[in-house]
Amino acid sequence: MGTKNQPGDFACYTKALDDEPMFVLLARDPQAPGMIEDWAETRRDAINANRRPISDIPQVEHALALAAQMRMWRRDNFGRWRT
Repeated sequence: MGTKNQPGDFACYTKALDDEPMFVLLARDPQAPGMIEDWAETRRDAINANRRPISDIPQVEHALALAAQMRMWRRDNFGRWRT
């Protein structure tokens, strides 16, 4: 999992082009884990249909693990961002 202080293997900030738009989801967003899981499932479907390379599988697995970590973080830190 990547964090602000320790970007992960799939950190978009380091890979983005200078003018490339991006969208970041934080664990505090209650919709974030489900949205990430939806993205991972869509990507997995594209891999299975040969529309994306099989080399994308580690990113899919990483995304699913991240969604689970977000849920745990929310459970352990609920409301902390409001103080």
